[in-house]
Amino acid sequence: MEKVCILASVFWPIYPGFGGRHAYALANNLIDAGYEVDVVAAFAIDLRKKGNFFKQKPISKDNMNGMRVLRVFSLLPTGLGLLRKLFFYLSFALTSLVAIPFVRKADFVLGLHPPPAWMILPGFVFSRLLRAKYIIRVTDLWPDVVFEFKLARSTPFRQLVTLMAKLTYGSADHIMAFTPEIKGQMLKAGIPERKISVVEMAVDTNTFSPAPVEQAEMEAFGLPNTKDKFVVLYAGAFALTYDFGALLKAAKMLESEDILFILLGDGDAKNEILDTIKKYDLKNVMMSPPVAGAEKVAMYINYSDVCVMPLKPEMLTSTLTRPSKVFEFWACGKPVVACTKGEMEYLANESGAGIIVEPGDVQGLSEAIKDLYQNPDKTSEMGKRAREYVVRRFSYESLRTSLIATLDKVK
Repeated sequence: MEKVCILASVFWPIYPGFGGRHAYALANNLIDAGYEVDVVAAFAIDLRKKGNFFKQKPISKDNMNGMRVLRVFSLLPTGLGLLRKLFFYLSFALTSLVAIPFVRKADFVLGLHPPPAWMILPGFVFSRLLRAKYIIRVTDLWPDVVFEFKLARSTPFRQLVTLMAKLTYGSADHIMAFTPEIKGQMLKAGIPERKISVVEMAVDTNTFSPAPVEQAEMEAFGLPNTKDKFVVLYAGAFALTYDFGALLKAAKMLESEDILFILLGDGDAKNEILDTIKKYDLKNVMMSPPVAGAEKVAMYINYSDVCVMPLKPEMLTSTLTRPSKVFEFWACGKPVVACTKGEMEYLANESGAGIIVEPGDVQGLSEAIKDLYQNPDKTSEMGKRAREYVVRRFSYESLRTSLIATLDKVK
């Protein structure tokens, strides 16, 4: 039986608003495919409570759904902010090495999180000591994403980031690109095609599926029990890539309609969102604290009528990837209004389950939401197409097939 060691600082259970379910989904699929899996991860601790920092142990060992999970001490961020996350990434890159004596000999080391550039050291050490092939998962294109966030302004720093990216891609035996577009950009950068495979997004279509929301669930989460409101949901990290300003301006334009906007999550943009709600005196926007557990997220999605995914105009690399939240929305049978281009625009058109708005177009965003509000039959039909599309294209079975093909290719 072949063995895989996964390096993933953020691994289920996670603190909502600080990472997705990618690593857990990949690990589960590898288990189902017959691989033995060890996971090295940070402790899953509620980052909002500062005292929890001291509850970490140097290392802990646990079994979860057939996989061995080794959790190591790290400098968990005790609040929001980019600098805290960077310290988290750096600390995990160092403390993950503590787990090496406890990891079984592996055939593959799979680096999932933090971004691959931060995994140069642990990826190299783990793969060499375990005599394994080192594979990285690329969901955001480095160094482009760093430059777009304006995190590297000076020439020396930009050169350092570019060098880190080259070392990252060069040190890996193989690269799993998140989308065909990311693979295409890597090929343009001179990375050999034989070194790249596309392993696309997948969603748990059992957990995320259409289902009624019970009265008790609404009461437990403080949701209005009303049938006369059309609910628009954003669920996910309040990340700087998303244009919450445009979304809230659209909410202001629609405040005379029976439309309720719900923002579920947490993240770096939270204070900006709260300030904007106060500035516009928005009575049709409800902030919901993050929830732990995919089932609870699915409940919120099923409570809504339409979901939104508003990217900022300047986030060009974000057009190369596919936010996991959209697939969860679709799996629950909800149409999506997305401010984006590129990959998600293509998928929305292919599925017939989304309306694409030019990033930054507040008028277009409000009109798209109003169109679905005024046309329930259209909304329902798009929702049905959404569910059918995800089940056909992005189920766990499809992920498992591409994973096995990639590992077989690397042997």
